Amino acid sequence: MTGNHAASLVTTSWDDGHPLDLRIADLLARYGLTGTFYIPRNVGWPTMTAGEICQLGSRFEVGAHTLDHTALNRAADGEVLRQLSGSRAWIEDVTGKPCRVFCFPAGKYRRAQLPLVRGAGYLSARTIEFLSTDLPRRVEGLALIPTTVQAYPHSPVAYARNALKRWSLVNLFRTGALLSRRDWQKLAGKLLERTLRHGGVFHLWGHSWEIEQEHQWDRLEKLLATIAANKDKVTSMTNSELGSYAL
Repeated sequence: MTGNHAASLVTTSWDDGHPLDLRIADLLARYGLTGTFYIPRNVGWPTMTAGEICQLGSRFEVGAHTLDHTALNRAADGEVLRQLSGSRAWIEDVTGKPCRVFCFPAGKYRRAQLPLVRGAGYLSARTIEFLSTDLPRRVEGLALIPTTVQAYPHSPVAYARNALKRWSLVNLFRTGALLSRRDWQKLAGKLLERTLRHGGVFHLWGHSWEIEQEHQWDRLEKLLATIAANKDKVTSMTNSELGSYAL
C-alpha cells in the first residue's frame, strides 16, 4: 500500500464490556495499536470486573455506554440524563481517569438529545454510521464520530439499510462494488487502502462476544497486522483524540 501527504488516521472501538475485550486489548497491544472500550455497568451478559476494567483503563481508553445499555432514542430526558451522568461517574470511579467520550447503545439517539450528552460532560460521541472515512463532525458542540467497518460479516443489505437510516448514502456510493461480498476483512482492507491513498479516518469497531460467536478472530488479527504493517503511514489514536479533529 502507498500513502500520500494527507493525514491518515486509525482508531478502533469495542462495545459492551464483555470479558473477551481483554483478548482484543492484548491483540491491539501486540500490534502497537490503541482503542477505546465502551462499557456499560449493568447488563444481561457477562462483563469485566471492576478490577479488569481498571487494568484495561491503564492501557487503553475506556468510554461510557450508559449504565444499563439503554437505547436513548425512546427514553425520557430525565432517564437520559441519569444514564449519561451516571455512566460517566461510574467509569471515572472505576478507572480513576476522566471520561469524556460516549457511545450510543445500538447507535440509537435523537438529535435533540445531543445537548444532553454535551451537558453531561462529554466532548465526543461515537455513532454506528457505517463505511465512513470522514473526520468527525461537530453538532450541538459535540464531536460525532462515525465508523468505517464492523468486525462482523454483514450482508450488503445491512449496509444499505444503515446508509438509508443515517442519511449517509454518500458512504454507500463511495464503497460501491466493494460490498458485493460478506467478507468484512477484505472490505476493511480496501477502505484502509483508500484512507492511506487519500487521507481520512479508518475506524474499526465491534463486539468481542460477536467476534467469538462468528469465529472472526483470525480475520481480526490479520487486519490488525495489516494496519501495523502500515504504521509509518498512519496515526493511531483513541476515539477522544479523534474527536479533537472534528470539523
